[in-house]
Amino acid sequence: MVGRARATDVAARAGVSVATVSFVVNGKAHGRVSEATQERVRAAVAELGYVANETARALATGRGHSIALLAHDMTNPFTAEVAAGVAAALAGRANLVLALSTGDEAPAFTDATASTVDGVLLNWPAGATVVTGTPVVHLDDPDAPGPGVCFDVESGATALARHLLDLGHRRVRYLDAVRPWATFARRRAALTDELARGGAQVRTERCAIDLQTARELTLARWDGWRADGVTAVVGATDIQTLGVLSGLTRLGVAVPGDVSLGSFDDIAFAAVASPALTTVRLPAHELGRRATDVLGELIDGGPGQRHVVLPVELVVRESTGPASALLG
Repeated sequence: MVGRARATDVAARAGVSVATVSFVVNGKAHGRVSEATQERVRAAVAELGYVANETARALATGRGHSIALLAHDMTNPFTAEVAAGVAAALAGRANLVLALSTGDEAPAFTDATASTVDGVLLNWPAGATVVTGTPVVHLDDPDAPGPGVCFDVESGATALARHLLDLGHRRVRYLDAVRPWATFARRRAALTDELARGGAQVRTERCAIDLQTARELTLARWDGWRADGVTAVVGATDIQTLGVLSGLTRLGVAVPGDVSLGSFDDIAFAAVASPALTTVRLPAHELGRRATDVLGELIDGGPGQRHVVLPVELVVRESTGPASALLG
């Protein structure tokens, strides 16, 4: 055949999946693939002259080069956990190159830089561009134009809204992120729509994903929230909600006695806060791990339009309770 044979070519010739080809060529077929099927795959490999990409092989067997992770603000515990998931998937078998940004601009990633890596994990919904021809997997971007791994944030937001409605909350403030990213838009829409269907009044305010900023906003807005009868505040991220909690504590407002708090992410601090946060768990470590697996398949010529949606879970803790009669 003309050009380098890919795993997809071998799979088509042998009449198997790309995953089956990967198991056979990486020595992981025992107990998973029948001997007859292994023989067909090996015959197709020989016939087509297939040689597995070194980096893709590294992700499975331990010999490899580099992949890049383009991300925002590694000081955010959620982003750090995503990177930990990537590192766990690599397990030292390939180098991890980080390209980070702490502002609102996408991480700089030039063609020259891209040429030094075999694939890119893009944890940046919009604005970051990668050299044409470099395999890319998008993280936490439900509107990604290509292969990606994201969360079922809508189901989590709906579950959180129903939890608040069951507790009697009918006036809610939603503290949204400033960045116009699809993951935030979807969790906001699902939460506010479900609350509205349940007869609740919801108003949205925006705030940077920053503890101090959320704290200062709460100190400035609490009197107005109280006057409006707000009994629950939900943050788009745990970082924002922890900032709200800090502000309420400073003001002497009881959580959940006077106001309940809900959130998204379930970073480690959410479970040890006082009170511990009720939050929608978005498995950041699994996001990084699964995205790395998908990238390995792409590098080896696997399916180019794979879209993985990870399940989420509402974790009910101490920060939510019945709506306060004093405020409601």
